[in-house]
Formats: sequence, C-alpha cells, structure tokens
Amino acid sequence: MKDNNELNQESSNGVEIDASDIDNHDKKPYSKPDCEKNKSPRKKMLWTIVLVAIIALTVWAITSQDGFSFKVFWNYLKNLHPGWLIAAIAAVAATILFEALAIMTIIKSFGHRRKLSQGLMYSTSDLYFSAITPSATGGQPASAYFMMKDGISGTLSTVALLVNILMYNIAIIVICLVTFLIKPSVVFQLSTLSHVLIIVGAVCLSSLALFTLLILYKSHIIRKVGAFFIKLLHKMHIIKDVDGKLTKLDCMIKSYNGHVAHLKGKVWMMVKVLIFNILQRASLIAVTLFVFLASGGAAETAYDVWSSQCMVVLGTNILPIPGAVGVSDYLLIDSFEAIGFTEAGAMNLSLLSRTISFYLCVAICGASLIVKVISDKMKLKRLAEQQAKKENENKN
Repeated sequence: MKDNNELNQESSNGVEIDASDIDNHDKKPYSKPDCEKNKSPRKKMLWTIVLVAIIALTVWAITSQDGFSFKVFWNYLKNLHPGWLIAAIAAVAATILFEALAIMTIIKSFGHRRKLSQGLMYSTSDLYFSAITPSATGGQPASAYFMMKDGISGTLSTVALLVNILMYNIAIIVICLVTFLIKPSVVFQLSTLSHVLIIVGAVCLSSLALFTLLILYKSHIIRKVGAFFIKLLHKMHIIKDVDGKLTKLDCMIKSYNGHVAHLKGKVWMMVKVLIFNILQRASLIAVTLFVFLASGGAAETAYDVWSSQCMVVLGTNILPIPGAVGVSDYLLIDSFEAIGFTEAGAMNLSLLSRTISFYLCVAICGASLIVKVISDKMKLKRLAEQQAKKENENKN
C-alpha cells in the first residue's frame, strides 16, 4: 500500500485523494459520502414493449418459413431427453449465480459482505434490464440501484460494476478466441453477413474493454465530461447552481479515486472475478449444447454446436437491439446449417435453445424483481403499521 504522503498528492483532475479513504479498507466498509444520492432506474416499459414486439416478429419469421413445421417441432419436443433438458435449465440458473458471485467478490474486497440473496438481486436486475434495453445499457444502472439500496455507495457501485463489465468482456473474448483457435473451420463456413457481424462484434467488444479500463483509471475524463454537461445544462437554464453541482461532482470523483486506488494489488480478486465471468458466459453458451444433446445430437458434433453459439455471442453482444433478438436467431440458424443441420433441424434447435437461454432467463429475472418489489412494499407496510401501533400505545 502507498504511504499517506503519496496518497494525499493531487490527482490529475485537481481533486485530492485522502489517504483515510483508502487506509484500513479491509477493516471497515466505505461510508457513503453526503454528496451521493440514490436514484431509481428509469422505467423500462417502452423497451419491454419493443422487446415483446421484436420477439413476436422473430418467432413469426421463423415459424412462417417453409422449412418449419409445428407438427415436426412438437415431435422434436416430445423426444427430448429430460436429463439434458434439466441440465440446460440448470445452466441458466448457473448463469445468474456466477454473475452474483462475481459482483459479491468485488464488493467483498471493499469490506462489504452481502448475502447471496442480495447478490442474486444484483445479477437478476442486471440481466433483466440488459435484455430489454438497447446494447444492454439498462443493466448496470438497475444493478447499481439495488446495491445502493443495500447501503453500498454510488461510487463503489460504479467501480464494482465497471470492474465486472471489464471482466465480462474479457471473458467473452477469451472463450471465443480459444474456441476459434481449436477449430476455426466452423467460422469459415458461415455466410458473409455472419462474418461481418462476428468481426464487428470482436472489434467493438475489444474496444469496449479498453474503454472501460480507461474509464477506471483516468477519472479526469469523467470529471471533464461531467463538468461539460453541467455547464451545458446551465446555459440551457436547466441547472442554476453550477458551483454546487461541480462541488458535488468533485466529491464523487474523490470517492471514486479512493475506490479505484483500492484495486491496486488485488490481483487474486480480479482473477476470481474473471473466472466467475468465464463460468457465467460458458454456462449460458452451454444451454445450446445441452439442448442439442437432449435432442439426440451426436457427440462428435457437440463442439461445432458450442463453437457456433460462441460466435453468436461475439457477433451480437453489442448490437443496439434489446436482447439482440432476431439477429441472434439468424446467426444461430446460419451457424447450424453451416455445420450440417437441415433447415428444420437448425430452426428447431435455435428456437428451443433461445427460449431457454434468453426468454426463460428473462422470465426468471423479471419474476425475481417482481417478488422483490412486492416484498419491499409489504415490509414497508408492516413497519408503518408497527409504528402507528406504537404511537397509539404511547398516546394511551
């Protein structure tokens, strides 16, 4: 750890980092600065409607093809091996669990221990809102909202989620790169459009990982961007107290710098978070593999199916379409046909694997959020009733 003299020097954005914000971080959790306020995520009803519309159109597009038959699909479902189907559903649960463990590992290194139920709420909110918003932009704010409700500061939530995003992107790159190197022929057989999507996805994902790393360790960029928008809003007569807003921004940057400085030397924590993210992505990719095996697929084709799903993840991860619905289905069908599936076989596997890996996952996460909201309201109601009862007893 750095000494106090070094820690108290001015950072590049002109904000001092107090050594007391960093020292003894393993002994006590960070306290929430006065300048930080919890903010609820914006309602995502519009994007939910858009997602449902895209899903309906995608299902219609697939089922209206000449190669698709509801009778054949029903027979396909009846002949599935229940053991492999259960494994596919379990892989979805593992996806949610591993993200929770990754986030909990990060915040634990700052002295914040949280129950698994809380960690699962961070992951389910992230997965649900990522699914219904373009380029998965709504996931992190929603996850941060629940983290702050549990007493974790806004700046720590931001740092934790940035670290997780960084490891998430690296995990996808690692899995897809290793998969490609083992058997590149699967990718070479795809259509030109699929090649374009995969290449663009790889470039954008790598760029996003580098940008996240830059944001983590170059806080003066955040300060400049924040100050720019504060001044712009002031000129538009939306913000009046510019100095107050800038002071609040500096307070947040100071806290942010303290949390980022805490990451230095936490190599093992970073490795564990990366491992959890690799397991998380591998679990979701494995859903398609398990569905393939449940349908009686040959073991010698299993790796090709795994590779196809990896390339789909790489080619659709940053698309500005909620859940990459439609594009993912196209890439899946194109990939399956490229490795020897019939048109009907490719459609059946694509439709069922997407139903479990995406639609079921979204349904589970959405249901958990509904249960959480109802549970919180019931707790508040009980507390209000107890308070009212206590006040009445005091009066009497």
